[in-house]
Amino acid sequence: MLIGAVEQLRDQKRVMAMLIAVGTRRRTLSGSVLWQTALPVAIGMLVAGLVGTALGGTLLHLVGRTMVFDWVSMLAMTGIGAVSVLLVTLLTLPTLGQVTRVEAIRHE
Repeated sequence: MLIGAVEQLRDQKRVMAMLIAVGTRRRTLSGSVLWQTALPVAIGMLVAGLVGTALGGTLLHLVGRTMVFDWVSMLAMTGIGAVSVLLVTLLTLPTLGQVTRVEAIRHE
């Protein structure tokens, strides 16, 4: 996830530098990086939770057992996902600082 975020920033180097040159705040761009990291993780965890719960419930129903939710594990996985998103965002901030320099506008 970290490598993908850094590569995406490096691919958009000129665009990011132009946004800074026209007055966009770095805080806005770092928020954009946060959303670009958080949205796929949130959607993936939501789909995995719903599909996993449905499949598990179906299998338990087939063998005649009752379904019991392990809320602690579900919350733990959600917390791990949130921490990983924040960590990846924090680790991409130095790269964001490098690609938003005005020198990045020049095409090589």
